[in-house]
Amino acid sequence: MLVLGVTNNDLAGACLVRDGEIVAAASEERFTRIKDHKVWPQASIDFVLREGGVSLDEVDRVTYGWHAGFDADKHLLLYVDRIAEEARFRPDSLPHLRKRIADELHNDKDKRAEFDAFVDRNGLRAKTVYVDHHEAHGVGAFLASPFDDALVVTCDGRGDFQSLTVTYCTADGEEVLQRETSIDSLGYFYGRITKLLGFKPNRHEGKITGLAAKGDPEKLLPLMQLMIGLEDGAIRARCGDYYQPSYEGYSETLLAEIALHDPADVAAAAQRHVEDLLTEVVARHIGKVATSNVCLSGGVFANVKLNQRIFEVAGVENVYVLPPMGDGGLPLQAAVVTEYRETGARVRLPSMALGPDSTVSDAQLEEILKDYPGVRFLRVDNGIQDILLDALEAHQVIGTYRGRMEFGPRALGRRSVIYSTDDPSMNDWLNQRLKRTEFMPFAPITAEDLAADAYVGWKPEHPAPLFMTITYECTEIFAKTCPAVVHVDNTARPQIVRKQDDSFLHSLLLSWYARSGQAALVNTSFNKHEEPIVGSHRDAVDPLRDEIIDLLLVDDVYLIWKDKPDSFMSQHVS
Repeated sequence: MLVLGVTNNDLAGACLVRDGEIVAAASEERFTRIKDHKVWPQASIDFVLREGGVSLDEVDRVTYGWHAGFDADKHLLLYVDRIAEEARFRPDSLPHLRKRIADELHNDKDKRAEFDAFVDRNGLRAKTVYVDHHEAHGVGAFLASPFDDALVVTCDGRGDFQSLTVTYCTADGEEVLQRETSIDSLGYFYGRITKLLGFKPNRHEGKITGLAAKGDPEKLLPLMQLMIGLEDGAIRARCGDYYQPSYEGYSETLLAEIALHDPADVAAAAQRHVEDLLTEVVARHIGKVATSNVCLSGGVFANVKLNQRIFEVAGVENVYVLPPMGDGGLPLQAAVVTEYRETGARVRLPSMALGPDSTVSDAQLEEILKDYPGVRFLRVDNGIQDILLDALEAHQVIGTYRGRMEFGPRALGRRSVIYSTDDPSMNDWLNQRLKRTEFMPFAPITAEDLAADAYVGWKPEHPAPLFMTITYECTEIFAKTCPAVVHVDNTARPQIVRKQDDSFLHSLLLSWYARSGQAALVNTSFNKHEEPIVGSHRDAVDPLRDEIIDLLLVDDVYLIWKDKPDSFMSQHVS
């Protein structure tokens, strides 16, 4: 079966799945160069079909994980009970509930209509499948995981009238254990804090996670509890002056209260509150199901500190977070769910290298570089790793443009910026180069062979590649030798590289450790602030021209640099 997954909402993109294998996946922003582009993903659709060597007419199913609609079986009693509860205990909140439901009915109609028009224009109506938003997130993550059973938790702002689900997934089926309305949304809660602190909700929540480590959560935890909490195991919003299920509408009372406090303390309290609520939800269910595996999906689980706390819950042995955990992952998630439900074919996902390839010839590279005066390249068929190690030792900032581009928000060594990890001041100067304002430190990339000595609790038998989706406490020796990638709370969010997944990078990391004693390299995404990760070869050369990076590695064969008397390569190449 050939399944095309599409999304045109939030972060648009497409994915093609064939007989249990993901052929290709990409986000439209990588082609249009507009971050989080909410547009019809024509370039992404064209790319994945081209990678599959097929036309749109040959696709068996087209699937969509947004706006499947109100389902009486799933949602009617959930909302009837929720409204009755509010009428009884918090009647003043009823207007807020009504507005949220009205918004939910009208949100996404234009985007759904755009998808439907595409379907009808191309004669695909009989092939179209609409997948419940949270089922796409949750079941999709489970199917891509290495587990045969798992407790699957989804959490985001909203989607198909829900903001959280808990499901027990096995080979025999899915049992939903808990649902929460989009009124009772931890995604909206965290996004509102993000906006209150001057950042963009649904984009900059990671800054709040990083800032939280510098604050005292106890000072404002009572304020967070006024907004949303747990009642008999259920998430319950307290709509009014302190909370609304929206990124808009901030009362003067709330604004005045927040203004009195250090932003780090506000962030710390919000972070602690989300951790407390979701760890309690997981703890409540994990002991009632016959599994110790947990899958996490939905935008809230981009929160790497939260994921660590869930991993620490008693009874949880393994945690898997699908790297495109948010709505940008919906094309992949909906596609794998659709194929599995129709054929039983299950995708396993060892790699996120699903995008366009970096392969280029000498002649093509020469043609590209004609537009970049003073930029040179060298093809190195043997010994390129030795040059890279010398460059790292000489404190060169290296951009990597190698193999297939990663799908999802994490750069995983293919479209990354790498650097040595012994200079903690780099968090300031490299962020300035990249025009970023970050509170999180750069992430480390570590060979699997070295992970147990770097990260407390790392298990060599970890069931899946680690895609920078969870933080670990750092060992004393790692914190000492690699301070640039260790946060103020002594944690790091590593990518672990296995030889079978990326032999070139795995070898480079081991060789770097042998030379420097550093069990990691810095790995940050290859992009400037508010720009998507680089897509084309020109996107990768531009930062070199602008001196954001010092050296560009392409295809594990080419080195590209700006030819200046003091440049590293100019001194090493005649």
